[in-house]
Amino acid sequence: MLLDIVKKLEYKSDLERLKTLKNILKNKKIKFSVQNYKYLAFKGTNIIVDVGNLKSKKHIILSAHFDVVSGSPGANDDASGIAILTNVIVKLRKLKLKNKVRMIFFDDEEIGRFGSISYIKKYRMKDLIALYHLELCGYGDLIGLWPITKKNENSYALKTIESVLKEKNIYFEKVGKLPVFWGDQDSFLNRGFKHALCISVAPKEEKEAIKKFVKSNVFKVILDFYTGRLPKMFQLYHSPEDKSEHLSENALEMVSDVLVDVVLKLDKENCQ
Repeated sequence: MLLDIVKKLEYKSDLERLKTLKNILKNKKIKFSVQNYKYLAFKGTNIIVDVGNLKSKKHIILSAHFDVVSGSPGANDDASGIAILTNVIVKLRKLKLKNKVRMIFFDDEEIGRFGSISYIKKYRMKDLIALYHLELCGYGDLIGLWPITKKNENSYALKTIESVLKEKNIYFEKVGKLPVFWGDQDSFLNRGFKHALCISVAPKEEKEAIKKFVKSNVFKVILDFYTGRLPKMFQLYHSPEDKSEHLSENALEMVSDVLVDVVLKLDKENCQ
């Protein structure tokens, strides 16, 4: 079960999560490489797994981050993403793909996306087909695609996942840039790569409250936080209550299945 992976990671520090992630990959006989980097006064480590046609320059990136906010168990943010990516790796390595698929477990997302910024600095974005980053993917039953802005509203990354979600009859919502919040997809968008977006999961019953939240300004978000008026998924976010007990296996499996189908569709449409 994917929740078992989440439980192995929650309540652990960044270094403990890194060690646990490596052990999870080793136990599943998944080969990985390590990118050690320095950014400003910080040192970090990205974990990279490649599957598919390893000789291909064209590639798709699926990503999550393993670092965690101090004081939070970090189940949904972002152990849920790690569990999903691990499952996707297992599924994709059984398939014959024309392009390469790169799974990246970024470090230092919480303190400023230093891991993804350092990745781009080293590897650049040439021959990158699309990037999908995972944040908060274990709580709820609808898929949220964000931040949908003028930068990526017409991208094939968005068109492809929309097509897959419609084919699978999965309810989804597109939202703009969230106040206060960010994800590693922003590092790519900010460098001019428009085929990047973030995938999250949310409860359908909270969709109107979340839409209202998205349109809030920073000051209202802070006020709602201290008065307990945020949608529940954001009350759990970065809090001591970000526990695996709030997550569902169905949500994790749903995102995993969607990502596999998205990769297959992109791989077919962007063959060498």
